[in-house]
Amino acid sequence: MPVVEPTIDSQTPNGVMVTIPARVLADVRASRRFALAQTALARLSGLAVSADLDEVSAAATSTAATLVGVASAALARHESPEDPFLRIDAVTHVLRTDVEVRSGAGSLAGFALAHGRLTVCSDGETETRFDTSTMSSVGFRSGAAVPITTSAGVWGALIVFGAEPNLFDDTDIAFLSAVAGVFSAALERVDLSRLLREQTDHDPLTGLPDRTRAYSAVGDALTRARAQGDEVALLLLDVDDFAIINDSLGHDTGDRALVRFAERLVAAVRTRDAVYRFGGDEFLVVCGGFDDARNAEDLAFRVTAALAAPPSAADAPIPMSASIGIAVSEPGVTVRELLRRVDLALHRAKDGGGGAHAVFDAEDDHYDADRVRSLSVDLRAALAEDELTLAYQPLVHIATGEVVSVEALARWNHPTLGQIEPSEFVAVAERTGLAAVLGDWALRTACRQAARWRRDFSITVRVNVSALQLRDPAFPGRVASVLRETGLPPQALGLEVTETVWLADTGRVARNLTAVTEMGVALLLDDVGAGHSSLAYLERFPVFECFKIDKGYIDALDTRRGRAVVTAIVALAKAYEMTVVGEGVETRAQLDALAETGCDLAQGFLLGRPVDAERTTAVLELRAPRAETVHEV
Repeated sequence: MPVVEPTIDSQTPNGVMVTIPARVLADVRASRRFALAQTALARLSGLAVSADLDEVSAAATSTAATLVGVASAALARHESPEDPFLRIDAVTHVLRTDVEVRSGAGSLAGFALAHGRLTVCSDGETETRFDTSTMSSVGFRSGAAVPITTSAGVWGALIVFGAEPNLFDDTDIAFLSAVAGVFSAALERVDLSRLLREQTDHDPLTGLPDRTRAYSAVGDALTRARAQGDEVALLLLDVDDFAIINDSLGHDTGDRALVRFAERLVAAVRTRDAVYRFGGDEFLVVCGGFDDARNAEDLAFRVTAALAAPPSAADAPIPMSASIGIAVSEPGVTVRELLRRVDLALHRAKDGGGGAHAVFDAEDDHYDADRVRSLSVDLRAALAEDELTLAYQPLVHIATGEVVSVEALARWNHPTLGQIEPSEFVAVAERTGLAAVLGDWALRTACRQAARWRRDFSITVRVNVSALQLRDPAFPGRVASVLRETGLPPQALGLEVTETVWLADTGRVARNLTAVTEMGVALLLDDVGAGHSSLAYLERFPVFECFKIDKGYIDALDTRRGRAVVTAIVALAKAYEMTVVGEGVETRAQLDALAETGCDLAQGFLLGRPVDAERTTAVLELRAPRAETVHEV
């Protein structure tokens, strides 16, 4: 009896019914399936040579599910050898992501990874090699796992699942193996790219990672900071006068100097901080775990000191320093914005000359950069050439009318711009890293002049100090050095600090204040009541000898509330056995009101304007007690 070949009736696109042998139709369908598979694999291969790994992962599982006719596919791998569960990635939309997949014999994927070979589960209900309870719990009867291998070993497995048993034939396995092979090639490409980056994005001279790595490091640090609830600080350093070193001593010496600079910088920062060579003579430090700029400034002080240390015998005998810009992140700041801010801060520090640092603040985006740059250059020259002067304003004992102290106030008569307002050039000094230089000059000049006056008059001198000076660990030593150099007794010097000093590092500031008081120097708290809760600090840091009431309260003395506030401040000062000064006194009524509150001293235009040393001497001749009578204020 002849064998009848099975046929299938099929309708052509134009509506004609035809009878096609089943074998021929199967071959056509197989050819079409292979053609679709080739197209899908070619598309996946294109991604594998260029796209990031996450995109390739998603495309691989989607392609695998499509080629074998199921909806559920994923990638499974070990995060660590000890982890009892596998990490499941690139899950297609049907496979649940909340299911824990065990390693080893605890799952299909675990078994395939443990044995490093293709594993097919035809029916989970009869499977004995590994536990299929997780498969069954989500409605799967069959599955396949194809290991993904690289030159480093087994990376993970491509897994697919179906709801029916016996779903996967040899063709399906061939397709899955092809997808796994393409994904393996993508992994090799990523590993090779990473290796090449490690070889090319490190500076060959210093061995430090370069600018490219720095950008990604800042992004990673910001991500960690958001998760941990802290902030990131950046320090951008520029080697001072490096072009001069190169031009005068040669590039070989310049290279050795850069290597020494990098070594000292790495040694000075914390072990958790990362250092990058950001440019020719620029270095970036990425610091995590900071909450404000004070920590970063402490690090800047430490770096500056490390760079200034005497060279060892092996070092190039070149003195080195750096200008340092500092920026601290805030919620929502981007990598680009944070790097822009630290660059602005560095430019401000460089404007102040070598060895300075500056912290970015919002005003950096608004102030007149050209004028500040020009004034900072001129200010540095004026300090070097002794072009600045001090004016002295008297402080008068209210009960006797005697001048018992003078406050030293800096003045600058610019050769082309004329008198520059103190508020402007002091702000320039603070913005460009010259505050400490200006402060040291004022301290030395005032002490030298006061030592001359004290030969005839029993007066003291007061000098303003900035928050930056008080954060510098070397500040007490500089005060002691000036006193020795000028011969002024410590008891004749008073240092005025404003309430804003408490916005700085209170621990460092308190230590420095305590150190200078132990020398015998008086501390005077300026602008009391101006808004930073200085009264609360008196309990914690009882080192002040004098209060200076803010001018705003003096102006309000003619009101009932204003008089009550000043009276309360004076009473508090007396309770702490402190002297009280009312500043900004401009009328006789204000002076009389201060006297009624029990205030000790007064200062203001009514009692004397700031004048130069020569005219101050004339004032002292008329109104200061002679040297036999000592008033220490």
